Amino acid sequence: MSPTRERPPSHPTDPWAVPVPVSPSGFTALHASHAGCAVQVDLGRIGSFGFSARPEHEAELLYADLQTNADVNISHRLGSGRAGFYSGKYLKGVGRTLLAANWHHPTDRYHSSGHLLPSAAAREYLVSRYLEELGAGDALVPCEGLLLAPLPPEAERYVESSFSGRDPSQLALADRRLQAISVKPAGFARLSNFAWAFSQWRGGAPFVVQLFLRMARYLGDSSQPEVRPGDVTPETLAERLEGALERLVHHFERYFQAGVYWGSFHNNFTADGRFLDLETPIVFGGPFIGIVAARGKLPESVDLAGSRTFVGCEVLECLRQLRTFLAFLIDRLEWLGRKDWNGGELERRFLWDTAEALRARFPPAHWLHDVGALGEKLTVALTATLALPRKATAELSALVDAQCRVMLNLEPRHTGTVRLVPVEMPLANPEPTFQVVVGVPRFLEGLVGQTRAGRTFNEALGLVDGAENVATALHGLREAEACLRGSAREPGRCQTPRSA
Repeated sequence: MSPTRERPPSHPTDPWAVPVPVSPSGFTALHASHAGCAVQVDLGRIGSFGFSARPEHEAELLYADLQTNADVNISHRLGSGRAGFYSGKYLKGVGRTLLAANWHHPTDRYHSSGHLLPSAAAREYLVSRYLEELGAGDALVPCEGLLLAPLPPEAERYVESSFSGRDPSQLALADRRLQAISVKPAGFARLSNFAWAFSQWRGGAPFVVQLFLRMARYLGDSSQPEVRPGDVTPETLAERLEGALERLVHHFERYFQAGVYWGSFHNNFTADGRFLDLETPIVFGGPFIGIVAARGKLPESVDLAGSRTFVGCEVLECLRQLRTFLAFLIDRLEWLGRKDWNGGELERRFLWDTAEALRARFPPAHWLHDVGALGEKLTVALTATLALPRKATAELSALVDAQCRVMLNLEPRHTGTVRLVPVEMPLANPEPTFQVVVGVPRFLEGLVGQTRAGRTFNEALGLVDGAENVATALHGLREAEACLRGSAREPGRCQTPRSA
């Protein structure tokens, strides 16, 4: 068996890495080991002209990553507009990077602000601890810690305006008073990083070697041996992409078993199959299949041919993105294999052979393309966890088949509606001011629901929302973490602290 290795660090020479100057900030770390992460973007240090800017030391630079999605992109979001790699960590909430070209976009105020809400950072941190307690911490890029700072008084109105159409009075006190930086380990890439690199093709042997070496490394996981330049072949790349695909599906099975639904899926997972953007989880605490809706908007039934995603089938959201990326990659490789005038015959042959290796690894009969095989794979995973009676299993199979066909743009075989039964359960807001309710298919009534662990998690989030200063919020986080471990008090007895 090959020895395990640490994940490769995200490197400043990644073709999608953009250096951004930073300077020390007044953030306070939850964990003393993250004190060095108290930085914020300082674009003024670039200088107006090249001859006026002083050179920056490596320790003063954060690297934001350029991204292009193969399916859809949001106007003027060029990549990580509020995050980047710094000193071996991935920091989010450090301010506007050079990639926040949406900084003046009136309808994208939160994502263009450089800001991370403390409630979002708390969710990232606590859901990471929750999954680690269940032995599933390796299924995501965990939030290892966070830093907090007072929000400037004039910023409260800006934060309120970021959630237009919602009741600003419902905004948590912590989100009115504080701002956050979340800390995650580096050593990952997104598929959108690869898509950017292939869209901004430079050509030539050095670029080809470095790009494909990085792809092979970032598609693998820590259990696989280190990849060296001589190991990178078309077949290796295709094999590693399939391994990442299988890993992604397996991780979603583990989220399902743990009762964690991430809420937002576009471009929010890594190339190696882990979930990355952890801001908007809903935690049921155990297997759950149903519909999430805004309070007061839960439908009585759902059309099988409709576009609503059922909790339990959300992996299809990511598989649809992966299918699109694969089609883009094969098409791009074939085009470059014919038209890369900057490359030699050897490089063009490698590109063409890689496209052929991907086609061979992912033929039409592969479960990623075969909707019947995909539906069966997903149904087996869900029913193995739920142990349903035969009739409910048959109805779930029809539901999954319809979800697969809708998500993959095929006409559903099954028509009709699924009746929903509302389920009362305490759920913390997955994002500010957004209150949710849930319903389950009638054929699963009494078979899925919220567990005691799920209730404890949702109560624990309340220990942070009411904080109005850094000290109170950090204390609340420690109390919430203790609740999840079960060491401070019995589950169900977490209490929201009063403001200090």
